Amino acid sequence: MSGFSERAFHGVSRRGFMAGAAALGGLAATGCTTKVAAPVKTGGAGIQLYTLRAAMAEDAVATLMQVAALGYREVEFAGYFDMTPAQVRSVLNDTGLSAPSAHTNARMLKDEPAKLLDAAAEIGHSFVTIPWLQPEDRDSLDDYKAWAETYNTLGELCRARGMRLAYHNHDFEFADFGGTCGYDILMAGTDPALMDFELDLYWAVKAGQSPVDLFARAPSRFRMCHVKDMAADGSMADIGAGTIDFRTILASAPAASMSHYFAEHDATADPWATAAVDRTELDAILVSIGRKAA
Repeated sequence: MSGFSERAFHGVSRRGFMAGAAALGGLAATGCTTKVAAPVKTGGAGIQLYTLRAAMAEDAVATLMQVAALGYREVEFAGYFDMTPAQVRSVLNDTGLSAPSAHTNARMLKDEPAKLLDAAAEIGHSFVTIPWLQPEDRDSLDDYKAWAETYNTLGELCRARGMRLAYHNHDFEFADFGGTCGYDILMAGTDPALMDFELDLYWAVKAGQSPVDLFARAPSRFRMCHVKDMAADGSMADIGAGTIDFRTILASAPAASMSHYFAEHDATADPWATAAVDRTELDAILVSIGRKAA
């Protein structure tokens, strides 16, 4: 299979992008339930590679080697940067990294699901994650209802390949539409057997939401999260340099099903310094709440 270009799958900004990367995965379907499982032990900190997108564009293989050298054990892709699925799988094997998830453009996935999902299955992802909806695709509740139907269809295609669909939030999903919001529609309108949610903790807090309350709505549907901190002025910060109480959030009973934690900073001035700090801080958080061995 020919390689996928970074340009085809990923734009230059998280807020204004045609999001990038083919993606996805294979996890057993789990229904929506309020039953709380025992906390999941993890291998440790992961990183969303959007943080290092400039380095990935320059040399993806060298970047992944350095990510592993920093002590990360998991990565979440945001573009493959012209690597074929076989090449991606090879570099993951060589570095000892695993890639449970990758972000995939919603429109592309809707239009060419087989192409993207087959590539994702070849790589060995566990989740195909929708990271963004274009502004014109989310103007109304009817837009969100239509996407929920599309996600159910895509979730079936993921399941047929041994994978699961997931949705990653920003803040816009929580905008009020007469007493409800897009996130409500996506949660209620998608089949728990087919779709999970990756909670971006920064964006949830930015939208005035309680991450713990969101987890509590359907604990088993939240297997992944993005861990990025918030400075006092509301901007993004390195983990530990901001105001979000990650230990309380992630140690809560409703977060017990969480198994993948991806550090991310969309707009850091020094991506490698951020990646190093975030790995140390995130691992310390996971150890302190008993999700990772010391």
